[in-house]
Amino acid sequence: MDYIFKKVIIVDPQSPYHLKKRDVWIKNGIIHEIKANIVPNKNSIILDVAGSFLSPGWVDIGVHTGEPGFEERETLISLSNASVAGGYTTICCLSNTNPVLHSKSEIHFILHNSHSLPIHIWPIGAISKDNASVEMAEILQMFQSGAVAFSDGNQSIQKSGLLLRALEYLKLLPKSLIINQSLDDNLWIKGQIHEGLVSTKLGLKGIPSIAEYIAVQRDIEILRYAQSRLLIHKISTSESVQLIRNAKLTLKDLFASVSIFNLAFEENSLEQFNHQLKLNPPIRSKKDREALINGLIDGSIDIICSDHTPMNPEKKELEFQSSAFGAISLETAYSLIQTFLNNEIDASLWVEKVAINPRKILNKEIVSLQENAVAELTWFHPDINWNYSDGFIKSISKNSPLKNSNLKGKILGVYNKNKFVSNII
Repeated sequence: MDYIFKKVIIVDPQSPYHLKKRDVWIKNGIIHEIKANIVPNKNSIILDVAGSFLSPGWVDIGVHTGEPGFEERETLISLSNASVAGGYTTICCLSNTNPVLHSKSEIHFILHNSHSLPIHIWPIGAISKDNASVEMAEILQMFQSGAVAFSDGNQSIQKSGLLLRALEYLKLLPKSLIINQSLDDNLWIKGQIHEGLVSTKLGLKGIPSIAEYIAVQRDIEILRYAQSRLLIHKISTSESVQLIRNAKLTLKDLFASVSIFNLAFEENSLEQFNHQLKLNPPIRSKKDREALINGLIDGSIDIICSDHTPMNPEKKELEFQSSAFGAISLETAYSLIQTFLNNEIDASLWVEKVAINPRKILNKEIVSLQENAVAELTWFHPDINWNYSDGFIKSISKNSPLKNSNLKGKILGVYNKNKFVSNII
């Protein structure tokens, strides 16, 4: 099937057509032609929305999927549907499933069961068996089976020796990566939200910034000793940003990501005990939020992730202290940027952080809008307003802080695996 995107603004800093308005002709899964005007033939399907953008397909690292084991939260099919609705053509799923993705069998399961879906799902294998942070998992076998990186996901590696061994072992696999959410669990026992004025006002035990940045400092020094590859996942404090900024001057294989929630919200959003914004890492102060945005702009932070964490009502719809951490976000990540951050994060920076950098860091084939390249594309509009109601939620879980919110910025569709999936109703 032939598709022609008419008069789209191409957003791809790797492409000679970056920020130019062009027609893009897709033929049999390949970008056949990019020109100022393409005359369609009778077999071409025209995709024409004034003011729309076209970019390389977006990648989200560190997505939680329920399947296997927690299918009441999310299945691979529902995860795929949510990804397409949010503009993601590729997602990396974390190991926190049941069973844990800690051997080649689980990696094969993810790859086999996602093969026919309209998106790519790349599994991230566990660092430790059962995510227990005791014994290292079968990293080599998982890598050979298709794991793109290794992480214990929402379980931060607490034992320095285990992290060091994993980083040293990874030097046998120079194209792979350790992903760790740096957090010292002993410094936030029973914490609920960011430790600050709001936690004091609400009478909730806080999660202090030091619990994160002291672990970030530890992980940086272990990486410096091991001389391996590490991504510090979902940093949330201004101190962490500065530590990483300084360390990157001498460590070429140190990377960092940030959750979309920590860019869009501040601690005062929790003043009404909004349990949908009970997250890990927590929403922090205005100072932290501004530092994270500046870290994206100056390159200290490489990736924006959706932090998609589906959770069933039995775990989430409880009083604040008992409610589970996490929120769904694949379908709304871009809209959060456009609604709350469009003056700070433009389309070029967004595409760099969600389409270009993730592939580079994971040593995956670069996707770009150039003639004769494989077409893996996200089609979106920065100014369309819409309401995120139940009818738009593709995830099985509904734990979103944005339900029934009016948002700006809409995904029109994705082209991937020689198929176009439309989000236009």
